[in-house]
Amino acid sequence: MSTASVSAPDRTPLATAVVLDAVQRIESDGPLDDQAALQQAFRTRSTRADQIAERGWLLGQRLGLPAELARWRGLGGGVAALLAVAMALAGLGMARAVLGEGRSINAIAAFVSLLGLHAAMLAVWLLALLLFQGRWAGPWLGRLALWLTARLPLERGPHAPTLLQSLTAVLQRQRLLGWLTGALSHGIWSLAFVIMLAALAFGFAFHAYRLTWESTILSAAFFQRFVQVTGALPALLGFPVPDAAAVQSVGNAMAADTGVRAWGDATSQRQWAWWLMGCVAVYGLLPRLLLLALSLQRFKAGARQLGALDMADPYVQRLLQRLDALEPPPQVIDPERPAGGADVPRVRHAAPGAPGSLALIGFELPPEAAWPPPGVLADAVLLERIAGSARERQAVMARLVEARPVALLLAVHAASSPDRGTARFVRELQPHAGRLALWPMGEGGAPRWRQWLESEGFSALALVESAQDAANWIASAHD
Repeated sequence: MSTASVSAPDRTPLATAVVLDAVQRIESDGPLDDQAALQQAFRTRSTRADQIAERGWLLGQRLGLPAELARWRGLGGGVAALLAVAMALAGLGMARAVLGEGRSINAIAAFVSLLGLHAAMLAVWLLALLLFQGRWAGPWLGRLALWLTARLPLERGPHAPTLLQSLTAVLQRQRLLGWLTGALSHGIWSLAFVIMLAALAFGFAFHAYRLTWESTILSAAFFQRFVQVTGALPALLGFPVPDAAAVQSVGNAMAADTGVRAWGDATSQRQWAWWLMGCVAVYGLLPRLLLLALSLQRFKAGARQLGALDMADPYVQRLLQRLDALEPPPQVIDPERPAGGADVPRVRHAAPGAPGSLALIGFELPPEAAWPPPGVLADAVLLERIAGSARERQAVMARLVEARPVALLLAVHAASSPDRGTARFVRELQPHAGRLALWPMGEGGAPRWRQWLESEGFSALALVESAQDAANWIASAHD
């Protein structure tokens, strides 16, 4: 099976960000032939940010990057399973190392062997999570799983190392790398504990092991307390726990050692076996499952909120200039017969700078959006709709300086994500109008745009959420 035959993953925000970063890294060694991709992106997408993302995705498809991500997704489960088996065998091997004569097992030593490494690594993960606040790359087991998945030679593409660098860089910038590697690590440990529990259950079910506590310097009271404390949580879930008499009886049998050892009755031995399996389940499997769920939730939530393109990046600026060059030359439209047909209301022109004079500008609106907006009476000295190119912005700013409106209403697409280009345009508009309001046209985008206004320091700007609100704001401007 070739890499190209692997179905590409869904075009999620994370996949798009990783592919775009990988394309940028590849182009750092020399630009790719992208004329077809650039033209297609320009024709099919309305905003510059979407056009740049579409161009990068098309180039990534040509290079096999989405298919490589799909290959990783398919291999990831197998890699995690192999690592889980290795971890389970390591734990069981250490537990088997404490076997004594006649299949006797030091129960306390087995407890430490099965859970000691897990406890140490879990403590390191929790400590790093608290100290580094998301800047940590995550546990070594998760990073090893990610590295092996990308490095396995099974149909690996030529750009797999670059794609791994991009994935790591994107997640690190968003402080998500630790959650992804954490999820991988917790998933591997969870599967390893399932294998351990299955092996212990099989061994205890079909072999007559005798669990004891052997010690040269520790007393029976210590082991009684140890079993009581460690068995408290398993007992809440219904696991039998040896009582003080059972612990003492095993110790007495060990002390007697008369040649025919009274290892305690079968009921006591079953309690010891269930205590050991209960501790593995409660202190090993259960916390790993909970942390796996937490890590996946944090990772998926962060991945869905990946930020927009950095429009100030020099690489993006070069692409913006090439996209601007594809714009057709401006056409002169008769103001008495505006483009859009006879149904578009004629605009009455007020004198520049007259009291109540209004400018209405549509910025990066989709082609299907009605313009001028229906239900809004626009006695405007300036009525413009631009796609967001640098040439269009400069032209509308020149007309705005000439019109000198008292109030300016900026209409944007509610479903789009505001970016640095939008913020820069708003800052350019502010000095040229006494009052400025933002109107996210469409459904469901007002809360995001309101949060963006606050984050960008535009809290003084008005936000209108409907045509009626816009009409009311315009009326107040006339007042």
